[in-house]
Amino acid sequence: MATAYRVKTIVLTSGERLPVLLGRDGEPMFDPTVFVLTEVRGKNLAANTIGIVLRSVMAFHLFLDARDIALDGRLTRGELLSLGEVEDLVRLCRLPLTELAALSSASRGTARRALSLEKARMGPQKTPPMEVDAVVAASRLRYIRMYLQWLADERLSRQGQASALAARLSDASSFVAEALNARIPRRSACHALTQRDGLPDDVVTELLRITDPHSSDNPWRDQHARYRNALLIHWLLYLGVRIGEALGIRIDDVVAYRKEVTIHRRADDPDDPRRHQPQTKTRARVLPLSEALLSETQAYILSHRSALPQVKRHPFLFVASRTGGPMTLAAVGKLFTELREKCPSLPKGFSAHLLRHTWNDAFSKKMEQAGVTPEDERQARSYLMGWSPTSDTAAVYTRRYVRNKAREASLGLQDSLVSRGKGDE
Repeated sequence: MATAYRVKTIVLTSGERLPVLLGRDGEPMFDPTVFVLTEVRGKNLAANTIGIVLRSVMAFHLFLDARDIALDGRLTRGELLSLGEVEDLVRLCRLPLTELAALSSASRGTARRALSLEKARMGPQKTPPMEVDAVVAASRLRYIRMYLQWLADERLSRQGQASALAARLSDASSFVAEALNARIPRRSACHALTQRDGLPDDVVTELLRITDPHSSDNPWRDQHARYRNALLIHWLLYLGVRIGEALGIRIDDVVAYRKEVTIHRRADDPDDPRRHQPQTKTRARVLPLSEALLSETQAYILSHRSALPQVKRHPFLFVASRTGGPMTLAAVGKLFTELREKCPSLPKGFSAHLLRHTWNDAFSKKMEQAGVTPEDERQARSYLMGWSPTSDTAAVYTRRYVRNKAREASLGLQDSLVSRGKGDE
C-alpha cells in the first residue's frame, strides 16, 4: 500500500494528459480531483499547470496531516483554519515537498503531534532546512487559497446548510483568504540580481568545443548520443527554442528546400507516446534554418537516428539512444546534469533554458550592429520567440545585454567627466 501522496499523470484515449493526486492509499483523492476538473482543467490550462496546482494541494494536505487537522469535520461545523494555523501554513509552504512529507510522516508516527517550521528549526540539525524560492511559495499559497475557497463554496452548495452555519463558513472562508493574501511572499528587491542571464561568449565557445562529437572531452561514449546531443544544443542555441518545442519537432516539420522549420502547438497529441508530453508554450511560427544547421540535422537523421529501433514508429526528430523512442524531458535533464558534472567550466546553473537567454543576448548584438530600430527589433524578437507582438517578455531575456550596455554608458560618462575635470585644472 502506498504511504505517500503523489501526482500521477494519466493519458486519456483522446491523448489528453491529466494529472491526478493520489492519496496515501494509492487511490485518486476525490476533492482534489473534482477541484482540478471543474476549476483548473475547465479553464483549458496545460497539464503542467494542473500538475503544479495539484502539488500545491498536496502540500496543503501534508500540512493538514502534520497539524492533525480533520478538515472535513471543520467544514461541517462551518470552520476552516485559525490565524495561528494560517501562519504555520505559510511557513511550511517555504519548504520543499520532501521536507514537508518528512514533517508529516514524523507527526503521524509520534502520536500525530502538531509540528511547525519553527519547531523543526529548533531541533538538532546539522544544516538549516532548505527553502524554496519565494515565487514558488507564493504560487503554492495562491493555489491553496483557491482550493480552500472552492471547498467552502462546494460544501455550501452541496449540503444546503442552515443560514447561520452557512454564514459562519462564508466568514471563515473570507477570513482565511484575506489572511493568506496578506502573507503571500513578495519578490524581494534582490530578486533581480539572482535571475538568469545568458552565457558569456567564452563559455559558449567552450560549450561548443566540449559537445563537438569529435572532441576528446565529449562526456558521452555512445556515438548516437554524441551527435544527437550536439544537434540538440545547436537547435537550442542557434534558434532560441524552448526544450519542449525542440522535443516536439517532427521530421516533416523541417522543410529542406525552404530551409525552415515550423514550430507547432500540439497539446495532448494522441500520437505522442510520452506520458509527460513536451509542450510548446509560445505561438506557432516558422523559423529559418542556416545551411550548416540544416545539413547537420539531415546528417543526424540519415546516419544516426535511422540506425536505431522503433524510429519508424514515430516521427519525432530527437530520439533515445537505446530504444529509438522519442526523447523525453527526463532524458534532457540527465543530459544537462552530466554536462554540469563532467564539465566544471560550465556554470552550476547551466540548463536548456539558459541557452534561450543566450540566444536573446546574441540577437540584441546582431540587431544593434545592423542598425535596426528598437521597435523593429522588438517585433522581430517577439515573432522568433513566439511571443505576442505586444509582449514585454523580452525584458526577461535581455537583462545581461542591457546591463552591459548600461555599464558601458556609465563608464563612458565617468571618463568624460574625469577628462572635463582635468581640463579645468
